[in-house]
Amino acid sequence: MEVMDQLPHRFPFLMVDRVLERVPGVRVRALKLVSHTEPFLQGHLPGRPVVPGVLLLEMLAQAGAFLEAEPLGDTPIFLAQVLEARFRRPAFPGDALDLEVVPEASFGGLQRLQGTVRRGDEVLCTARLLLKKGSPLEVAP
Repeated sequence: MEVMDQLPHRFPFLMVDRVLERVPGVRVRALKLVSHTEPFLQGHLPGRPVVPGVLLLEMLAQAGAFLEAEPLGDTPIFLAQVLEARFRRPAFPGDALDLEVVPEASFGGLQRLQGTVRRGDEVLCTARLLLKKGSPLEVAP
């Protein structure tokens, strides 16, 4: 499955470069190659740019869209809530980030998932996220 067929996101907010493994509803592994020219790195800690933690979470959320069996087309899927997140090590330009997500539960148009961002054998971030398919305006406060 092509990344741009499943995600409505486009540059500069497309955070998944390739899907490595995919079993819909069970597990997804995806890849994000962090380029030195990423727009979000410009001015973020000059001299030692670091990928913002919130974007690691967005990478996991976008990888979570591939848990869906059918292509999403223009239907957005977005990060509705961060239930838990732990940032253990920073991600830098030049890193190849392995994004792994597994579903925990689905209910009322929401999907709860567990995600991990790795660089090689190092765990950079773990999170439990809630994703919503459809308009962000439909989320209850």
